[in-house]
Amino acid sequence: MTKTELKTARENFEARSKYIKEATLAGLSTKEESTGDQEKRIARLLKPNNYNEFFDYYFGVNTPTPLADAPCAKFHQSSYVKVFKDPFIVQFRRWFRGAAKSIHTNVGNMLHLKQNDLLYFALLIGRNEKAAKLLLGDIQAHLENNERIIKDFGVQMQHGSWEGGQFETNDGRNFLGLGLNQPFRGLRVGQYRPDFASVDDCEDRKEAKNQELIQEKVEKITGDLKKAFHLHRGRLIIPNNYIVKNGLNDQLLAKFKGSSHLHVQTVNLRNKNGFPSWDERYTPQMVDDIDADTDYYTSQREDYNNPIEEGKLFKREWIRFRKVPKDVRWSAFIGFWDLSYKASGDHKAYWLLGVTQQQIFALDVFCRKCELTEAINWHYDKAIERNKKGMSALEYFDATAAQEVVFLPIFQQEAQRRGFFQIPMSDVAPGVDKHLRIEATLTSVLFNGTLVFADYLEGTADMNAALEQILSFEKGTKSPDDSPDALENGVRKAQLYFTADLGSWGKPIIHQHKRGGF
Repeated sequence: MTKTELKTARENFEARSKYIKEATLAGLSTKEESTGDQEKRIARLLKPNNYNEFFDYYFGVNTPTPLADAPCAKFHQSSYVKVFKDPFIVQFRRWFRGAAKSIHTNVGNMLHLKQNDLLYFALLIGRNEKAAKLLLGDIQAHLENNERIIKDFGVQMQHGSWEGGQFETNDGRNFLGLGLNQPFRGLRVGQYRPDFASVDDCEDRKEAKNQELIQEKVEKITGDLKKAFHLHRGRLIIPNNYIVKNGLNDQLLAKFKGSSHLHVQTVNLRNKNGFPSWDERYTPQMVDDIDADTDYYTSQREDYNNPIEEGKLFKREWIRFRKVPKDVRWSAFIGFWDLSYKASGDHKAYWLLGVTQQQIFALDVFCRKCELTEAINWHYDKAIERNKKGMSALEYFDATAAQEVVFLPIFQQEAQRRGFFQIPMSDVAPGVDKHLRIEATLTSVLFNGTLVFADYLEGTADMNAALEQILSFEKGTKSPDDSPDALENGVRKAQLYFTADLGSWGKPIIHQHKRGGF
């Protein structure tokens, strides 16, 4: 650290220490508790299944002046029980940003293990020495100033300090902070080798581009660190949300893949049903606000463990918005739906493409996570609107035989209700890997400008949602791909009309309504 950084860190440490002392001191002298009751309470709190209660009592909402703004989450409890029970666990905590990864891993978990005589030499590993010392300061601030800890377990600090990167407690436990760029080999204090290590938030998107550097760090953790562990225990926790592919997290996971001690816990801001994963802290409205205030790509990386990069495959500059010429002679209109069974499933996505001899125009788009009825109502509203202008499209929806049984009756029912009998045909994509198919079809037409988008679509909610899916599309991510899938299917069908005989029976009939009939 520079002198200025050290001065600031000291001031922050002192302020935090003062706050902890005041927050935990209030009420101690007036609280009546016999020695026997105290011992029973401590014994109860030190049971692994009561970890959340333990944390809330010493570090959380149940301190005299609350040190946290919400009770612990269920995943805090479940993850720690696994850590407690497996002395050789390798646990990846892929928790969303704001899930209290560090305070639980580096403070709550460590004190609980320490007081259960399961931790004697702990390593806190940061991206560099400065980060490691700051992590060490978090646990020292509590051991030195938390009056609840001191009352129940005695005065803790013996010598050393976070500033020097190491300290020892009165019960002979050692805490060492190291940067990932510092030596790990031969770590030992007296008879103790490390038996706990936290590799905290060491992932870096920029560094992930340097695979040689990543490999060095991986080997340092799997080799130097793991081999330095105690013979009978060595818990390794990696608290870091999944922000980049093929980085430190990915490569470490690959190394430990065959281990019976491996545990990967992924916790996103929302659970699979769309509700807050930490509902003790976040309301649905708060989660909605977080999503709304964060750009899509950052949100996916930081809050949903989905490491996507904008324009990794399809570049933004390939998305060209053009004014549709008034005198254009259309060869065909193609509409294609990619639907899902339920509102909580994938997005419903649709593209209407206009085909000319030289280009394909994207003329309309639908991209929403909604009920199926909303999508089908929109479809018929648009189809009837086009029909009044004398335009008709060849319409498809992607469906297996099982899906056709679900979707087709709904289209038929709405057609019957409206008295407008234009019903999309079911279509099954060829048996080729979906991601390869989308990449192969769309790369060419987007890159060379064969596929362009009507200018009036730019900035609309459906276009923005579809564009997010297109620009974030790449194999291996969890991002929705319904819109690029529907677009690819439509483009592939449209391309038939560039090469096929346009006079053949396969050409859709386009005509203008005339007074008195067709």
